[in-house]
Amino acid sequence: MRRIVIAGCLMFLILAFSGCGQKPADKPPAPDPHQVLREQPVKEEPPEPGILNPLTNQRVQTTTNLIAVMIDNQPRARPQSGLSKADIVWEIKAEGLVTRFMALFYGDPPDIVGPVRSARPYYMALAKEWDAYYAHVGGSNDAISKIDEWKIRSINDLRGHPGFYVDNTRQRPHSTYLNLAKALENKSPNGTFPNWKFEVPEVGSPDYVEIKLNYDKQNKVTYSFSVEKQAYLRLQNNSPMVDRITGEQIFVRNIVIQYARHRNLNNELKHVEVEIIGEGEAEYFLGGRYLKGSWRKKDLSAPTEFLDAQGRSIAFAPGNTWIQVVRSPSQVEKSK
Repeated sequence: MRRIVIAGCLMFLILAFSGCGQKPADKPPAPDPHQVLREQPVKEEPPEPGILNPLTNQRVQTTTNLIAVMIDNQPRARPQSGLSKADIVWEIKAEGLVTRFMALFYGDPPDIVGPVRSARPYYMALAKEWDAYYAHVGGSNDAISKIDEWKIRSINDLRGHPGFYVDNTRQRPHSTYLNLAKALENKSPNGTFPNWKFEVPEVGSPDYVEIKLNYDKQNKVTYSFSVEKQAYLRLQNNSPMVDRITGEQIFVRNIVIQYARHRNLNNELKHVEVEIIGEGEAEYFLGGRYLKGSWRKKDLSAPTEFLDAQGRSIAFAPGNTWIQVVRSPSQVEKSK
C-alpha cells in the first residue's frame, strides 16, 4: 500500500514539472497601423480591335457618314451591288408589282452601290429618323416636294451631285450607280443612332427554318436558315440572291416583318402610299429565335421602335438586319 502511494506522488511531481517546462504559444504580431497594404495589379484585357458599329454591334475597321441609298429591285437590276455590306435594308412596295430597297451604310461600306433609283416619301421618312444622307435618282412628285419641307439630306443624281455614274453594261433605267466615297466627300458629320439592344442567341436549330414572303409574281422572297452561319440565306424566286460585287449569296442575321397599311394612289404610275408613321404588328426572326410583337413610330423624326409582345424593346442578334414591310399576314409563310 505504501508503495502505491509513493508511486502516485512521483507521477504527480513528474507531470507538474513537465507542465512548468512548456513555453506559451507565440501570439501573432500586432498589425502595424503605418504599413500600407499593396494590392496586386489586375491584368487588363486589351481592347478589341476596331470600332463598334451601333447598327450591328460588331467591330468594323472603318465608318462613313450614315447614308441611305434607294436601290432598284426590278428583274433587270439584279444582281445588285453592295447589299451584302449594308447594315440595315428595308424592302417596301414602290409601285405596281415592284418593290425597292433602301440600304443603310455605316460600317465597312462598299465602294459601289446600285443600281440607284427614285425617291418615295415613306422611304424618306425612314431616312429622316436616322438623320442619314439620302441618295436617289429623282423621285415621285410627292417625294420631291417634301425634300425641302422635311429637311432631307438629299443626294440627287438629277441635281448633278458627284458620285453617280452610268454602267454601260446595264440597260437604262437600271444603270445608275453610286460611288459612296465620292458622294460623301466633304459632307458634314451626321447620323442619329437609336439605342438598339443586342443579345447573342443560343447556337442551334432555329424556331423556323424557312420564311417566305410573297410580294408579287416576279418577287417571291425566301429566307432559309443556315445552321453553319447561324443566319438566314436569302433567295429570290427560288434562286440564291447574290451580291454582284462579291458573287456570294446574301445572308441576314435579323429579319423584321413589319405590317403597315398600304393605299393605292390610283395614278398613272401606280404609286402607293405606305403608313410608316404610326403603329402596327411585327414578327421577328433574330438569329434563329422567333418573337411576335409590334412597331411604332410617333412622328417623322422619331425612331421606329420594335417591341415584343410585352411592349419591351427587342434585342437583336449581332449582325445585319433586313426589314420587310408588307401589307398583310397572308403574304407571309413560316415553316418549322
